[in-house]
Amino acid sequence: MGLLTVSARTAVWRSPTLLLVLAAALVAVLPVSRRGAAQLPPAPREIHHIHGLALPRRDPEVLLIATHTGLVRIPPQSPPEWVGAPMDLMGFMAHPQEPEVVYASGHPDLETYRREKVGMLGLLLSRDGGQTWRSVAATGQADFHALTYTPRDGGQLYGWNVGEPPGLVRVSATTWKVERLAARGLADVLSVSAGPDAAGRLLAGTKQGLMVSRDAGATWERVAGFPVTGPVTAVKHHVLDPRIVYAFAAAPGAGLLRSRDAAATWEQTGFAADPRAAVIAMAVGPGDHLALATVRSDVVRSRDAGRTWLAVVERGRPASGTR
Repeated sequence: MGLLTVSARTAVWRSPTLLLVLAAALVAVLPVSRRGAAQLPPAPREIHHIHGLALPRRDPEVLLIATHTGLVRIPPQSPPEWVGAPMDLMGFMAHPQEPEVVYASGHPDLETYRREKVGMLGLLLSRDGGQTWRSVAATGQADFHALTYTPRDGGQLYGWNVGEPPGLVRVSATTWKVERLAARGLADVLSVSAGPDAAGRLLAGTKQGLMVSRDAGATWERVAGFPVTGPVTAVKHHVLDPRIVYAFAAAPGAGLLRSRDAAATWEQTGFAADPRAAVIAMAVGPGDHLALATVRSDVVRSRDAGRTWLAVVERGRPASGTR
């Protein structure tokens, strides 16, 4: 079985249709090579099409940005840098306990697709902070645009698959067994989140509002105490405290809300909604670290739970003197 090696930063093939025989041939392992130093400039000049954020638990001053063309790392007081090979990373998240482990989904670059004929990479795992990736489950069968991790049953991941058929999928983080869930009451998912406690509930931001599951994803209903109707484009639990949850409601007068009692009651943070630039990705690190990315390719971060904000990326361009 050959290796799938990503080699060029280009547009990404995004069709959900695949040849199943080729997908099955690659389902066991799918390593992705490290980017060579000669291939790209040392720092991204622009950062667009942002799909995910992460604040590593070991050092939340570092910001990871998953994009349509690869992973960007922004160290403290340093310019952005590319990490790993060029690829389209979706559903991106850092493991809440293991510092170098990150998960994602997505697609290879166009050159790799033309050579290997595999478009959806399923669940991707990196154990070196995104330098190299390996497809561990649902290769060729799933494209997770939302992804979360729970310590339940030794570790599980929940992903919203936009491939065919779309829906909620659960993957064991120990055996990589894939299970499709009925997820009754859940549709049009934009974000999913599980807390750091194994017995905690699942939350999902959808086009219809904020949803909750109390039975490991089998059934879903609206969060009764959520004060806003309309789309919730991002939701995220605190990485250490299961009582703290953030949700972004894309409605006039709403914006970023915070719960300090496990989604029972909510309060405004002061980060207002902009209908032209809804929050597309969120990361909540240890302490009071928080980062948001918008559909307009803006990235901001806070070190005081949202009271003050610092621009990191503005309209796709790294902000100068803000790291």
